Amino acid sequence: MVRTGALGCLLHATCYMLHVTCYMLHATCFVNQSVIDASSLICYAVLSMNKDISVDLLATSSDKTAGRKTAIIAVFFALMVGVFATIGAAASYRAATRGTSVFAEVVQLPGIAELSNLAWGGSEIGSPAQAKSSADRLNILFLGVGGTGHDGPQLTDTIILAGYDKKNDKVAMLSIPRDLAFPLGNGRFEKINSVNAWAEKDNPGQGARQTADSLGELLGIRIDHVIKIDFNGFAKFIDALGGINVEVARSFTDTSYPDGDNKWRTISFQKGPATMDGNTALEFVRSRHGNNGEGSDFARSRRQQLVIQAIREKLFSMGTLSNPKKIGDLINILSGHIQTDLSSWDLIAMAPTAAQVNAENISMRVLTDAPDGELVPANVNGAYMLFPKKPDWSEIRSIAGNPFISKEEQQEQLKPQTTVTLEIKNGTTYEGYAYQVSQKLKTQGYIVPSIGNATHRGYERTVIYDLTNGQKTEELVRLKKILDADISSSKPMVVDGKKIIYNQYMTAENITASGTEILIVLGESSLGLINPYYEPPQTQ
Repeated sequence: MVRTGALGCLLHATCYMLHVTCYMLHATCFVNQSVIDASSLICYAVLSMNKDISVDLLATSSDKTAGRKTAIIAVFFALMVGVFATIGAAASYRAATRGTSVFAEVVQLPGIAELSNLAWGGSEIGSPAQAKSSADRLNILFLGVGGTGHDGPQLTDTIILAGYDKKNDKVAMLSIPRDLAFPLGNGRFEKINSVNAWAEKDNPGQGARQTADSLGELLGIRIDHVIKIDFNGFAKFIDALGGINVEVARSFTDTSYPDGDNKWRTISFQKGPATMDGNTALEFVRSRHGNNGEGSDFARSRRQQLVIQAIREKLFSMGTLSNPKKIGDLINILSGHIQTDLSSWDLIAMAPTAAQVNAENISMRVLTDAPDGELVPANVNGAYMLFPKKPDWSEIRSIAGNPFISKEEQQEQLKPQTTVTLEIKNGTTYEGYAYQVSQKLKTQGYIVPSIGNATHRGYERTVIYDLTNGQKTEELVRLKKILDADISSSKPMVVDGKKIIYNQYMTAENITASGTEILIVLGESSLGLINPYYEPPQTQ
């Protein structure tokens, strides 16, 4: 009796495919051991068939062929039964735990979903083909929503853009305030946190991806992937990790933390290291009425970034990765509370990269309305919104385009390389404009002994006049960038003992301070540098 080689190969392929299917089942559902044991029995049965199949050398040619065909058909049938039984078990388990249909869960199994997309060109959320990463940069948008049981369940409470620099192995997190004004066109705006809610209303299940696309278009970047999770999933996820360790920057108390049904309660945090469970971490990232400088959305955004870092450290610690039950619990929790266009294979492939980034290579930044921030508050039809100081969004787009450069590094690049004396005049109707700009430029190293109002107060563009006869060219270029200004070729002259220079409106601007090297006449183009709604202190 001699075993046929081709049939043996087929049998081994059968077992391999069954093991792959078992992996799919395990990775997707984390079912109990009995289901996995059932699939193992199928493999054993097929191997048993392999041992019994033989060729009778005394049989006729037709008998041999018929026997071989029968054996192959039997093996193929066993294979199909095993595969479909395993897939069916996986889908049935998912359907039972999620309250969905078996068919709906079959097409969502890892491998099945990918094969479906390959076959039919699907681009539903979950298809890795929807957004491919660039050669040296990967952008992922993280969204947090209240979810079921919360007011405005689809309003985004957290918006964090994470960028990964593949060449330099750096990660940068940029927090975007939920009150940021999102332009709708024709002078209309809505808060950025409502984009997901409207998208979910029009296209259920697509809110996360549509939010990413809308924000990416606004910021002038491509957002490759998006992950949206609700509050309950966030808390359960951290509990499944066994809690996280967070360094609380400063103590604070919030006496107005929402407790459901329009009720409030008091929560407190103490400065220093803290181990937080899911509910405590949720309170830490949601609180926005705390004292001691923790009572703003901007402070909350910084805390959210700290928690994300803590989750990353715990998630990729050896204790988590080596614990199959924890991994199973985590993915099972996410499957009920997450919306993402990352497939299971994407997550598996990205895990080693995310784990190897050093903490020193992770930077955090928050867009704020502070004096040196990028935003300015405004009231739009009774709604509080934040607008970019530069109406063309250029500053915020620059930050989003290269978040790996810190604010300190950016300011260092704008510092003068030599001593420069400026005189600043306000060419607009905004009171206190020249003073605010002078204070801003002083912090960057410029000398500003004199400020005042221009003879003409209708400048749209800021104009810079060089009084050094070309000796400060580099500083002119630097100031042009800082102020979004134009450089004039007009030269100063002395009239009746006074140093003047003629502007484009053919009126003379007096240069009052001796030693002035550069004259700046401020126009509206530089409003992005300061708060245009600033009210100067009243004098008695």
